[in-house]
Amino acid sequence: MYENKQLYEKKILIVDDDPKLNQTIKQILMLNGFKHLSSAYTLAEALDLWKLTHFDLIILDIMLPDGEGYQLAKYIRQDSDIPIIFLTAKNNPEDEISGLACGADDYITKPFLPKNLIYRITALMNRVYKNCMNSLYLNDTTSIDLTNALVTKNNQEVSLTPTELRILQKLMTNQNQIVSMDSLFDVVWGGNHVGYDKILKVHIRHIREKIEDNPSQPIFLKTIRGLGYKLNVIRSE
Repeated sequence: MYENKQLYEKKILIVDDDPKLNQTIKQILMLNGFKHLSSAYTLAEALDLWKLTHFDLIILDIMLPDGEGYQLAKYIRQDSDIPIIFLTAKNNPEDEISGLACGADDYITKPFLPKNLIYRITALMNRVYKNCMNSLYLNDTTSIDLTNALVTKNNQEVSLTPTELRILQKLMTNQNQIVSMDSLFDVVWGGNHVGYDKILKVHIRHIREKIEDNPSQPIFLKTIRGLGYKLNVIRSE
């Protein structure tokens, strides 16, 4: 999973008229590392907070005492693309369509699993704020730190070269997905990449030597024959 330390500094607004549930959502987020959390219990209160504070994500109920969350989503979408997640008891397909149509990025129905909420939030924020990503834990003992160009494996640190850093940046932003060789060529060498196949393989081998326990039998950085490479993240939860 990504360890986007900057994401935990993002400001989140929770809009739900149920005080107990509102505080429960806040507690779930706090337990998972998020720090800057605000609560609103009415549409008017949420609008006032929105005008005063630059929020980075909003968790929004639909049914509020003085209106519907749809109204707030439409208002925000007039001048902002921040992530909006509807968290609501309204579970008809038409309600979800209405929520997405007015600008929401995701729609979760109550009751919900805390882990599902966290995964949805982090997946959305990682996508929207992907430039905030600075570290990735491959498993419980191996991590990559782009900010400091370091790999830490079994508490031992090893430096990354600039080329290795660029390759890993591309792979990390597409974790668990195949990245074509052409995409890696473009990131590292630009448009002219004739004859760089062998050079890329050399860099991939060097990266494996730094992140894999057995570079000849990689489990993290896999070759997908004929397609490219994939960085597997298998950290246990």
